[in-house]
Amino acid sequence: MYKRYPSVQSMSAFLSAARTGSFSKAARQLDLTNSAISQQIRALEQFVGQPLFVREGGKSNLTDAGAFFASLLSDGLAQIDRALASVQNGHVPLRLTIDVDSELAQCWLNVRLPQLLEALPGHDLMLLSMPRAERPSFERVDIALRYGYGEWEDCEIAQICGDRVIVVAAPALLERYQLEAPISPAQVLDLPMLGYTRRSWIPWLGAAGLPPIEPGTPVVFDNVANLIAAAEAGVGVGLVRGLLAHDSLSAGRLVELTRTEVPAHYNLYAVWSHDQAQKVAPVVEAVRRMVASTFEPSA
Repeated sequence: MYKRYPSVQSMSAFLSAARTGSFSKAARQLDLTNSAISQQIRALEQFVGQPLFVREGGKSNLTDAGAFFASLLSDGLAQIDRALASVQNGHVPLRLTIDVDSELAQCWLNVRLPQLLEALPGHDLMLLSMPRAERPSFERVDIALRYGYGEWEDCEIAQICGDRVIVVAAPALLERYQLEAPISPAQVLDLPMLGYTRRSWIPWLGAAGLPPIEPGTPVVFDNVANLIAAAEAGVGVGLVRGLLAHDSLSAGRLVELTRTEVPAHYNLYAVWSHDQAQKVAPVVEAVRRMVASTFEPSA
């Protein structure tokens, strides 16, 4: 069904009068007569079905409805201006909507957005961090950067990188316990340990040759970014992926405690629907290069 809208001219006249607080000033600003401004605003009021101005003592004051309408309309007209300018100037960017795992965004991607934008010239990006329950759906996104086992169906996937799971802590925590890295796996068990809802300590304990009994953890997190922040604050020892802990380790906010590590089976993938392969190929390549650069040993 066709939906009618008020004219852009009437909305522009209304916004100008709202900003200046005067019909006559709006008329001068738009190079129109006072009566033309009044007619445009009267037509808009008839369309919305209620007054937008109260005219008192020669002044034009916004009603509550007028103030609310003006606050929303300004952004809408600005977006129309941007759309027209882009098309008129021949600049029509390719829009990419990317669902980014929230932990990946917070720990790694956000600070590297300039690199991603540089690698994708001519693209406009919309970044979402969809709840995990919504992740099977591709209705809203072109590509997703997700952690998983690579078992998604009815789509295309590419593993971005393999990873390792390591034990980290803040230098201040080691100092408090009069320890210096590296320490033995058994010494790790004497420190406060942080829990994560999607990771058990048991595989790491097995790799370290220790009894595979889940240790007590005074704090449990459902988000690795929060776990890393707690580890940096000296709350306890964390078991984290190397990619997500990389920046904290490089900056010295965390240190790797032992040489014992386990390969990550729950890794980073790019996932997209079958009809998006060509569109998302530059994203996959750019993110792969950025991850490879992250893991390159520093000179």
